[in-house]
Amino acid sequence: MTRSRSVAVLVAAALAVVAVLGALVRGSNAVTRADADVVDGVAGWRPAWLVDVARVFTELGQGFVLAGILLAVGLVLVLLRRAPPADALLPVLSLGVGAALAGVAKAIVERPRPPLALHEVVERSSGFPSGHSTQSAAGWLALGLVVAAATGRRWAVAACAAVVVLVGLSRVVLGVHSPTDVLGGWALGTATAVAVTTLGRAALARRPPAAPSTADPTPVARPRDARTRRP
Repeated sequence: MTRSRSVAVLVAAALAVVAVLGALVRGSNAVTRADADVVDGVAGWRPAWLVDVARVFTELGQGFVLAGILLAVGLVLVLLRRAPPADALLPVLSLGVGAALAGVAKAIVERPRPPLALHEVVERSSGFPSGHSTQSAAGWLALGLVVAAATGRRWAVAACAAVVVLVGLSRVVLGVHSPTDVLGGWALGTATAVAVTTLGRAALARRPPAAPSTADPTPVARPRDARTRRP
């Protein structure tokens, strides 16, 4: 299987997960009793320190915070000449696309969030998919892919994936999302990150190289006329 086909299969599979989960939970608070049981169980157990930790990690999936992080890392890559500016901006583009897709999906599915009494933070949009989970997957995974391609450090993808997992878990700990909301967000964000980075880098690779300058900056010395030479 070629790399392009593998990417297409991965994106299609992730989007299929989003579609199936969205259809199952549309207008409903829980896809199964287990989904609601997880939210209730976590809310009844979570200690205060865990809530504080979750508040910190959840910010890593917040749009403006994440955009600032992505821009900062992209700037470092450009300054170190590890990636061209267009490549360095792909994670920011992926974040924007992921946020837009999450908004559309929320409007279509209209799934209620867990009961308001369980919320540790204020949220007003519908539940599926988790916007923070979608944005973190779209932004952080795209960043990992770009860094890995620019530096050869493939562990960057795993490190960014760990951040994505922590952001998603924080949403359940804070009582604002069911597990299936987070799963849907992870799937949608992963599809976005893979598609944007793959298509973006392919498009940039097809750009024609800049035409060389025809002007010669070095003047050519002309030989002196023998008749002008003095004896």
